[in-house]
Amino acid sequence: MTMLIVAAGLVFGSAPAANASLTWSTPTLEYDPTTVQTTAYSYAPDLIPGATDRMWSCQSRSSGTIRDDIFETRLNGSTQVSSASVLAGSGSGWDSFHNCDPSVVAVHATISGVNYNYALFYTGNDADCSCHNQIGVAFSSSLDGPWVKYPNPVIAFDPSKATSLWGEGQPSVTTIDPNAGTVVLTWTSGYTSNPADSTGNFAQVSFATGTPVVSGRHTIQTTGLTDLNGAQDYLNNFDIVYSTTRDTFYMIREAHPYPSTSPNYISSAVQVASIPGAGMWSGTGSWTVQSTIGNSVSSAARIHNPGFSRTIYGTLPNEASLTALFTTATLDPNSLWTYKIWKTSSTL
Repeated sequence: MTMLIVAAGLVFGSAPAANASLTWSTPTLEYDPTTVQTTAYSYAPDLIPGATDRMWSCQSRSSGTIRDDIFETRLNGSTQVSSASVLAGSGSGWDSFHNCDPSVVAVHATISGVNYNYALFYTGNDADCSCHNQIGVAFSSSLDGPWVKYPNPVIAFDPSKATSLWGEGQPSVTTIDPNAGTVVLTWTSGYTSNPADSTGNFAQVSFATGTPVVSGRHTIQTTGLTDLNGAQDYLNNFDIVYSTTRDTFYMIREAHPYPSTSPNYISSAVQVASIPGAGMWSGTGSWTVQSTIGNSVSSAARIHNPGFSRTIYGTLPNEASLTALFTTATLDPNSLWTYKIWKTSSTL
């Protein structure tokens, strides 16, 4: 099925330079969270460019606090205009603790009699852990909020599994038809203690009835994805963007294996790959690895939690280029407090 977008719609230093059809620009620092908090981290960026660039990311709720809020950062060129929390856990609900992994798209939805123009998908949980994750959505009439949460998860945690397991999260969304209130949702599922058991998932979500309706769910194909040693790889922690002229999905994801040195739970490289639209829609076909961005590009010990610059529809802002964002970190101790977001581009 062809996508129907109505928008036009690892050990430090060991990562290979590229599978190299893409040549990346020298990375520039997009966001340093210590500009707003003395001791801070920021990761998992989602960038929508414009006269004012808007970037959403996971960030420490307050200085020195390990609790994720979603922050919106506005930039005019390289000048940071503002950065503040726009979505946070509160109360005692399913998403009362961490709110993370933002993905923002334009979609018209009428929820409880109120008309909205934008949806922000996110990971939420109810405990101080990397566990019991579920995927939710919030709505707004403006990219700058305020964001109103839908009360229930769009993708719920499997109730047959132990709540100590990771669950469902890391959403990335593109618009199918904004006027009809339909989107493509992709995300990660993980229900064992082994990250290699994680799977990527695809589904359609419709808001036409005023309630999120999920259909067409299937596992995303991993054929063609290779790890840093050239072997078949698994899929987690990824972002997608759609090329309307090519009918192609591009993916940026964490590459494996994870390093043996600490921190050993984030990558030392990220990989960019592509697949025809029909392959994503059907869960078949094969990915083509376009590039591996490692230490030779970033000069960082860890490169992880990547994203793309995308339009409000989840499409390429410029069909002639690809702009990738990634999080960098130092080695331990205290690697978390060095998370910063960088940006690089390549001609397609």
